[in-house]
Amino acid sequence: MLKTADEQKAFLKQFNLSQEQFRASMISWDELELIAEDYKKKKDEHAATVRNYVEKIQQCAYVHSLGYRVKDDTHLIEKIIRKNPKYLKQGKAISCKNYAECITDLMGIRILLLFKEDWLGIHDYLMENYADDLAEEPFAYIRKGDNTNLYEGKVRIVEEKPYRSVHYLIKDRKTGLCIEVQVRTLFEEAWSEIDHRLRYPYNLSNEMIGSYLEIMNRAAGMADEMGTFLHAYLKEFERAKEEGVLDENEVYHYILEQIQKCDDSEAKANIIGKIKKAQKYKELVSASEVLKDILKNI
Repeated sequence: MLKTADEQKAFLKQFNLSQEQFRASMISWDELELIAEDYKKKKDEHAATVRNYVEKIQQCAYVHSLGYRVKDDTHLIEKIIRKNPKYLKQGKAISCKNYAECITDLMGIRILLLFKEDWLGIHDYLMENYADDLAEEPFAYIRKGDNTNLYEGKVRIVEEKPYRSVHYLIKDRKTGLCIEVQVRTLFEEAWSEIDHRLRYPYNLSNEMIGSYLEIMNRAAGMADEMGTFLHAYLKEFERAKEEGVLDENEVYHYILEQIQKCDDSEAKANIIGKIKKAQKYKELVSASEVLKDILKNI
């Protein structure tokens, strides 16, 4: 795969790696070739390991859909070239003997959500089943300016990435290797896939491409917020209907019926409760009008 000079040159070009970056990695092409060959032999074992986790996680009711993968061998080599300088600073280096412990995303699971708040159910499920197997504290990548209320007190918040995703690193007890679990919404996934598809073959120092991806990222975030609003609104609306409040006219007739018992303290309490429910319903209707105005301006 990486034996000839032409193959090596093509590899660096494919992943936008410069010769300077390769030299800074202080790792030989021969060692990288050994890693690639060793990894290919073990990919089936890794696939079986990650499938065991998928079968259990997909039982969580909050999962909309999920996928899994075993890292492609070319992406493994690329990551080693990029990460080895960091390990060299720590006084060690990635090699064929230790790459499986150094690269913690050889196996990955991606959980997709329909609504952002569904993450709370996923988080509780993962912590209930894998809290003792976490290799590090879970963290959430967010964009600056995002609302952090959902994550505060539950995971570490990191504002250094352009994408949004919550990460868990589970260490498998049998193999000692890690499985990276990422949780994100469908909109977040769509933007991430497009960004990833463009990032490697094209130079994102191109200002126009970067600007368009930034706009798309903000649009995905807005779509998630609108989905969350609609979901919460409809739940409140259904709750109001279940409580028996349909419109102001219904409340008016109820008051007329009960006013005859106005010297009855219990009846007064019922009237007050009914009025409060009607007010809540009116607020929901007003919120829907606000939403219509927002949609008109998009």
